[in-house]
Amino acid sequence: MVRDMRIPLILLLSWLLPVTGCTVEESAQMDAGPAIADTAPTADPDASTWTPADLLIEDLATHSRCPQHMILIPESSGAFCIDQYESSTMRILPTGGEEPWPFDRPVDGQTVRAVIRPGQKPQAYISAVQASDACKRSGKRLCTETEWLSACQGTAKNTYPYGTTYQKGACNEGRATNPVNDCFGSGSGVFTYANMNSPCCVNQPSTLAAGGSFPQCKSDYGVFDLHGNLHEWIDATSASGNGVFKGGFFVDAKLNGSGCLYKTTAHAKSYHDYSTGFRCCASASP
Repeated sequence: MVRDMRIPLILLLSWLLPVTGCTVEESAQMDAGPAIADTAPTADPDASTWTPADLLIEDLATHSRCPQHMILIPESSGAFCIDQYESSTMRILPTGGEEPWPFDRPVDGQTVRAVIRPGQKPQAYISAVQASDACKRSGKRLCTETEWLSACQGTAKNTYPYGTTYQKGACNEGRATNPVNDCFGSGSGVFTYANMNSPCCVNQPSTLAAGGSFPQCKSDYGVFDLHGNLHEWIDATSASGNGVFKGGFFVDAKLNGSGCLYKTTAHAKSYHDYSTGFRCCASASP
């Protein structure tokens, strides 16, 4: 049970800033972690005001093991970090520097790296090969299937990120019509590779959502959008040599498994379309 510890903010800053290298604003952006241990410093009884930052001592100690906007997953087989939201990309310019790459354009022919931009739409139209390279350029990697499942199912081993029972509308999935048909007409013949890589597909209403737009679509660990929104490539190869993506997307998150168990192995690692996205993992710091 968390004790009432009203620690003066100036004292907190003197402890934390030299250690974490973070500003107060950066620290506040980190997702809340475990409750403060009973061994935390005794509160100042004369403190008349406090802020949420006063209760982040253990949080900062935990999250300092992961880069910003990544969540620590304390697995018994070894802790690791996972992106809190599906990844966006930055284009690395040939002349130096970088710029955001549009979420609704394939990254073919571009050199991109993975970044997390909370509140913005993540990168669609990306292949497993491109996603893996983008993670590596940011010092990360694609998640293994075991890691991805751990982050999604949580400590209770839930079927869905939010629990064991399906809740309609909790996550961005179940759109009534396919955006390819909305953009190019009816019939199966419109599902060409070119049409499925058109920006039109994720610019229709009720398609791709910004990371964290569905607050209930969050695992026990605080990882968003592991069910629906975009398929997520993982570091895995099927028996036939294809790539693997997890979680489903904004139209279908049921046909190939329920919630965290959704899994598609039908496409080569070079494949991409409007539904394919990714997130990265990384080893936790000691």
